[in-house]
Amino acid sequence: MPARPLYDRLRAHQVTRLEEVADPEATGYSREQVMMIRAARLALARLNTTPETERVKDVWDMSVFGHTGVVPFTAITQKPLREAMKIWVYDDLPRRRNKNAVHHARAIIAAVAMLSESLRLQRPDRGEVPGLWGRADIVAYSNRMGHLTATGKQSASRRLAYTRFVRRVLLRFRTLGLAGPGGVLEGMPVDFAIWPEDMPDEPEDAEAGRDLPEAVMRVLCAHLDRLEEMSNTETRVATELLIDTGRRPDEIYTLAWDCLDSDPDGSPVLVYDNHKAYRLGRRLPIGGETAEVIRRQQQRVRDRFPTTEPSRLKLLPRPRTNPEGTKTYKDIAVAHRTWVASLPDLVVPVITTEAGTPVTHLVPFDKTRVFPYAYRHCYAQRHADAGVHPDVLKELMDHRLISTTQGYYRVGAERRREAVDRVTALQFDRHGNRVWRAAQSLLDSEHVRRAIGEVATPYGVCREPSNVAAGGHACPLRFRCLGCEHFSTDVSYLPVLQAHLADLLRSRERLMSAFEADEWARTQAMPSNEEISRVRRLIDRVSADLDQLTAEDRAQIEQAVTLVRRSRTVHLGMPRVGQPLPDDRPPRTHPSWPPP
Repeated sequence: MPARPLYDRLRAHQVTRLEEVADPEATGYSREQVMMIRAARLALARLNTTPETERVKDVWDMSVFGHTGVVPFTAITQKPLREAMKIWVYDDLPRRRNKNAVHHARAIIAAVAMLSESLRLQRPDRGEVPGLWGRADIVAYSNRMGHLTATGKQSASRRLAYTRFVRRVLLRFRTLGLAGPGGVLEGMPVDFAIWPEDMPDEPEDAEAGRDLPEAVMRVLCAHLDRLEEMSNTETRVATELLIDTGRRPDEIYTLAWDCLDSDPDGSPVLVYDNHKAYRLGRRLPIGGETAEVIRRQQQRVRDRFPTTEPSRLKLLPRPRTNPEGTKTYKDIAVAHRTWVASLPDLVVPVITTEAGTPVTHLVPFDKTRVFPYAYRHCYAQRHADAGVHPDVLKELMDHRLISTTQGYYRVGAERRREAVDRVTALQFDRHGNRVWRAAQSLLDSEHVRRAIGEVATPYGVCREPSNVAAGGHACPLRFRCLGCEHFSTDVSYLPVLQAHLADLLRSRERLMSAFEADEWARTQAMPSNEEISRVRRLIDRVSADLDQLTAEDRAQIEQAVTLVRRSRTVHLGMPRVGQPLPDDRPPRTHPSWPPP
């Protein structure tokens, strides 16, 4: 837009400074002229501004420091504490190279503002004199944070985070020399600090809001078409990529148009930027279906912006005020929340014991736990359940520390116990008879055996005392488990039993053919008809019990079997059949827009 009409209008109104135009919209300026006035004001305000001049203000323009947005210190009412926080943020900023630096500074200031409010409310002098602060003020602050949590005004996790921030800041004040002679906090007592025993406990609901149950994920993936209808294609694609790749939301929103690459063997790879850790150009192996989603979106973007250089395009361009397709999508949180709220009630199966019989109940799932970042936890949990080694999962999550990765998924004991509760309800002896023991004693014994290292065979569990004492290497029957009274099995061994039967039949056919061997060797190696019949009867009995279950109960048993088999290890030198890994991409409907 030409600037001359704006200049003519300003001259006609005898405006000498832009600040004189208090409300340009109300004064009759056009929309474009209002934007030009605001841009000019901002440029003039930043003229000759440096970090040294900005750091003394109570509200910082972060563009001066190479970031975006503003950082206000006004919530800290005590001037010495406010000035100390300015020094702390000024010192900390160079170590924050990613785009979350401003968010981190605001979070720390908000935590210290809570301490400032406590000092203002608790002290007669409103906390203006650092030399009068003391242990009693820390106790008052801790009690106030506990009160806010108990009354529901802040969450337990926020209380823990803010207390950690304040503890860290107070310690840093001393290392910066702010409490020494001439410092802005001169005279601050040593006991004005948060000690380890002052830290609140970890919130009990630490697992809430993390990975989503598989039943919930199936519902979400089945209704992606509705998400696209309620919002747009970019929102749907972003959600699919969040589910499939486990990346952080901002890493998906900022994907470049040419983010799809391949390894030397042709396997597709997603190229993205880890903004949080400031590690750019990261490579993540992805599946073929995920790559196809990206290719279709690339074609859509290219058709929409045919004249823009591909290197400038974004995979998920902003739908408005984006004529060239170079501006990234901001956020899908609102559209995602609206979509989840519109879905039918989400329910998850929970098994309880009623009159000694396991009963499955469908319990409503809290929809507030379904948000974009939860898909990152789902990604980690899926891979952990699939047996991916923690070191490999750390690389997939792009974490520097394995302890960070471990916070994204629940490890073996809890999930194995839940799975054992299901599979041990379908347990059989060597004759194929259902083992009906008291449910609680059965489950407790199963958990104890796993805790101390049960003696497992490829086809079940051995309880023969001498073999157990020898760690499974002293079987008196030379591993003829199916003929031993100390042997039992359950539904989780059904695939192995089926594979064993097939192996027995193949061995018999081979030995009955023209196979050169002495008769005694052939006789001992030949599978007996009794063994084959025993295996067949056991398979039929287990399969028949499975067929009697409802489709929902059977799905739960199959999931439990998969988890139990992955965590099972047999070291007897006997044949075993590996468990195939599940499809790592949750099932979903195809998008309505056609592929290129």
